[in-house]
Formats: sequence, C-alpha cells, structure tokens
Amino acid sequence: MNIQLECYKCIFNQVFNITKRLDLDEKTAAEVIREGAKNLAKYDLSFKPPVIASEIYGKISKLLDKKDLFEKEKKEAIKEALKFKPLFKKRLQKSKNILFDACKIAVAGNVIDLGVNQEYDLTKEIKKIFQTDFYKNDFDIFEKEILNAKNICYIADNAGENIFDEILIEVIKKLNPNVKIYYVIRGEPIINDVTIDDLKGLEIFDFAEVINSGVDTPGFCLEKANKKSKDIFYNADAVISKGMGNFECLYNECGREVFYLFKVKCNPVANVSNTKKDEYVLLNGMN
Repeated sequence: MNIQLECYKCIFNQVFNITKRLDLDEKTAAEVIREGAKNLAKYDLSFKPPVIASEIYGKISKLLDKKDLFEKEKKEAIKEALKFKPLFKKRLQKSKNILFDACKIAVAGNVIDLGVNQEYDLTKEIKKIFQTDFYKNDFDIFEKEILNAKNICYIADNAGENIFDEILIEVIKKLNPNVKIYYVIRGEPIINDVTIDDLKGLEIFDFAEVINSGVDTPGFCLEKANKKSKDIFYNADAVISKGMGNFECLYNECGREVFYLFKVKCNPVANVSNTKKDEYVLLNGMN
C-alpha cells in the first residue's frame, strides 16, 4: 500500500507527538520537528508509509541518542495486557467457538498502537469486542485453513498486543496440536512494535518459535526482511498478519494468501481495504 495524502499529515503529527511524549525542551523539540519534516519531504506517493516512518524514527533516535523511543511505553503496555489474561481464559472456557473468540481477543489488542493512536483505552476495547462484529469476516476460510495447517507464520505487531496474540496462538495449538507456529517480530525498535527484548519472560516461547525478521519498519516489509523470515512467510501453509502496518506492507503486494487481523484506524487503510475506520476485520487477502 503506497502512501496517500492523509498519511503525510499522520506521520508529521507522530513526529510532533514524540516531542511531547519525551517531554523535550523547546530547542530539542524544534530540531526533532525539523528533522522529521526534512525527511518526510523526500518521499513521493510511490513509497509505503511504514518505510517512510522507519527512516524518520531512525533519524530521530540518532538525534536524541535513544535507540528505543518507546521503551517505557512498551513495558507498561505489556504489564497492563497481562492483567487481562485470567479474564480471557475464563471467557474461553465458556466459549461456543473458542477459535472465533480467540480471534476477537487478538484483534482487541490491536488498539495498542502509539503510531496512529497517541492514547487508547484497552479496558473499553475489551468490553465492546465481543458485542462487535467483524466488518470483513472471513472466519470460515480462516478456521478451515488454520486447523489443517502444518505450519503457520504469525506476524506480530505491537508490544502489549503480543499478550493477546499468545491467547490466539495457544488456542490454535490446542485445536491443532501438531502445527508449528512461527511468531515473526521486528528486528529493531520502531515505535511500539514488539522486539525480542520485549518478550523476555513471557509465555509465547511455550507455543511458538520466535523469529527475528530483521526489519526496522513498523510493518513486515519484505524488501527489508531477512532470508529466514521470508522463507517462513512464503512456505507457511497459512499466514496471520496482525495490525495495520503489516497490512500496509503486504496487502496486494506479497504474492500469496494472508489473513489480515486488525482494527482499521485511518481512512487511507479503510479505502484500500474497502472497510470503515474504527471497524475490525478478519480479511482473507489473496495476493
């Protein structure tokens, strides 16, 4: 998905919001904003938003000498998400379709996004998710392919959201015990996307093999992915892609079937996916 006009404003607003989030002094904040504007101006409409964001955030990280700009926020998001696991387990014990409800839990976690959303209400999102339909719902196809898959590539998104992914992955393993699941994460810190350092001490390693993709973009951009993660992506029986950044990098460009699971948070993605802003989707993308 290439950048649209509205994306320029979104990315610039993200730069401005970084100065507020890090409580920078006026002089430093001005340097960050100028650096962001200078780099944003280099890109025409042929580029993907995550690629542009990657360079801009990288420049800001170097300017501030801070590798992980959202380290604190990521730790807090994971800590908060962990509090909901007992609630999820209880909900699934009473579920009439445990896989479908696990998908709902997983997509609720996609609200944890500090690129598009500077603030989010996780409790509110969880309360409404089971009363909200998927705007695009390809669950029937998803269920058949996931339960028959011998290996699955699950592309992760944000820190905190990974706890919700654990729930879905654990359910898949219960229903399809022999399946091999690869949990593909970012190679470098970028916004609040999950990296290997964020997963230390968590249960994901009990259910999946964690794969460092090598990418430094807020989305699984194949041109930046290492050989191992690309091989897993193309050879997997099924691919689950969480979040908008992964959708922006892969939809209609990756050359294979992918199940996209995310909340639509902006009009450009709504336009490309033929959905509506603030809706949830479980979308089967075919190319």
